[in-house]
Amino acid sequence: MAVVAVGLVGALTTNAMEKSNSKLAPVMGYKHASIAIPCQQVQLCSNSGTFVCTSDSDGANLYAKTGATCPNQLFRDTQ
Repeated sequence: MAVVAVGLVGALTTNAMEKSNSKLAPVMGYKHASIAIPCQQVQLCSNSGTFVCTSDSDGANLYAKTGATCPNQLFRDTQ
C-alpha cells in the first residue's frame, strides 16, 4: 500500500511540474488581419508578463489561437 501511495504522489508531482513549465513556454502570437484571415501567424510571445505582446513589424496586438479564432490577448515580460 505504501509503495502505491509513493508512486501516486510522484506521478502527481511530475504532472504539476509539467503544467507549471508549459505556462512559461513561448506561445505563437496571431493578429486579426481581416474577415478572410481571422488569425495571421506573426511571432512568439511569452505566456507571462504585464506588457501586451505586439507585432514588431506593425505594432498590432497579438492573440493566442484557439481552433479557428484568436480570442485571448497575449502578454510578454518586456516592452
